[in-house]
Parts: sequence; structure tokens; C-alpha cells
Amino acid sequence: MEHPTNDYVTMTEAQGILGVSRFKVWQLVKEGRLKTFRSELDRREKLIRRADLDALREPQPRDNEGKAVPVAA
Repeated sequence: MEHPTNDYVTMTEAQGILGVSRFKVWQLVKEGRLKTFRSELDRREKLIRRADLDALREPQPRDNEGKAVPVAA
């Protein structure tokens, strides 16, 4: 299945989009909050879906104690 190249960004681009350090991007990957994909052109390069970054940037509802509140789909 082919995907348009603009649907994926490099780790460095993800860092800029989120406004965080490279370490933080890797931390989000390790926590399972971001999924990486391997580039077919350079198998050493890790890619992240732009939609996953956009979803991560969306504000998350919190209760009065600061805990995440489940959102009904």
C-alpha cells in the first residue's frame, strides 16, 4: 500500500513540529505514544505519521486532579 510522502515526517521534522528535543521524541516512541516506520529509501531513517503528531498535539481533557479523562468516540 503506497502512502503520499507528505503523510510521514522524519524524526528531526517531528521534533520541530512538536517543539521538543530529539530525546523527547524517542521517549514518546518508547512509551508507545508514537509509532515509527522505516523509510524504504534509507532503511536507517525512522519516519512518523503526521496524523499521529497532530493527534498528540490535540488538547486532552483533564479532571480537577489533573488526570486524563476518557473521551467517548
